[in-house]
Amino acid sequence: MKENSQDNTGFALPYQEFVFEQDLKPFETDLLRTAVLKLIDTKEGILYHNHKKDGFLYSYPLIQYKSIFGKAAIVYLGKAIGDIGNLFGNINQEVEVEGKKISFRIKKIYAQLYQLRVLDYYRNYNLIQWLPLQNENYTAYANIEGDKEKEDFLKKILTGNILSFAEGVGWSVRGEIRIENFEIKDEKWTSFKGHKFLAFNINFDTNVFLPPHIGLGKGAAHNYGVVYPVRKFHNQANRLNDE
Repeated sequence: MKENSQDNTGFALPYQEFVFEQDLKPFETDLLRTAVLKLIDTKEGILYHNHKKDGFLYSYPLIQYKSIFGKAAIVYLGKAIGDIGNLFGNINQEVEVEGKKISFRIKKIYAQLYQLRVLDYYRNYNLIQWLPLQNENYTAYANIEGDKEKEDFLKKILTGNILSFAEGVGWSVRGEIRIENFEIKDEKWTSFKGHKFLAFNINFDTNVFLPPHIGLGKGAAHNYGVVYPVRKFHNQANRLNDE
């Protein structure tokens, strides 16, 4: 039996989610982002747009724009919580963007200190509008013939996306990330920043705790690859083996 290498101590991640009364469809989240950028000091609030003087900030987005159950929302992770005042200290009732009025009247605030860790059991998640394939990845995927081989290819990308999230929030993962019961529920072409991508809705089990509504993969700040924990936990019989 191998020594238990699971990360039992965890990493404390501050998390705040603001859900507004504003109705917002998933494809309208860029309107929300534009409205926010009209209100903030963009020089101070770099994490709201991830642009620097000399280009793009290539790191996991700590401020993410969402449509959660049909309502406009913003998720703040880790150090980005310090930027909340940049928006809410100067907030207006409504901002008009492309003919649509965006209201920032708050419906709900959810704050939590999540303990990120590798578990000794599996949790179940839905991943919505996930964009795992781009450039050479799409070409490689398109050339794979077997369903099992395609699934394994996507699972490796998902593992990488989880590691990118961990690195972005400052969590050094200890232990092996495992993904099981990977199931593609739906796939279709979608447009993101003027380019076409194959988007997947999937269900999967993993031994990693993931906070609700974070984004994984490309477009994580723009309501792509949104994590929805399924409200069920696997019982003791489905725990990982110490093999």
